[in-house]
Amino acid sequence: MFRPNAYCTIQLSDGTTDVYGQPTPGSTVTERCAVVKLMIENEKSSVRADSSASRGSALELETTSVILLTALTKAHIDDIVTIDGYSFRVKGMWPRANVMGKLDHYQTDLTMWAST
Repeated sequence: MFRPNAYCTIQLSDGTTDVYGQPTPGSTVTERCAVVKLMIENEKSSVRADSSASRGSALELETTSVILLTALTKAHIDDIVTIDGYSFRVKGMWPRANVMGKLDHYQTDLTMWAST
């Protein structure tokens, strides 16, 4: 049985994109959610000059994050979810049913959101 244990702020995408191809945030709603996994790491990312002797690299925030949203959620793919001060972009949503086969909640996979 799904029981939300946190509050999430969701900025709904208005369907347009900016000059970088990122979705433009629209209206904001607050919903209950459950955090399954919220791992944020500073990963080493290779750069073009990585074949040089200096082995150049950059640090980039990476995340492996999964949250559960209620069956009545207004969130969709490309919306922005804020949890505990971190902003994420919804990259996937899957409906999950209860033991009776009725829609219970949505499993939502998130990636880091970097506004430009």
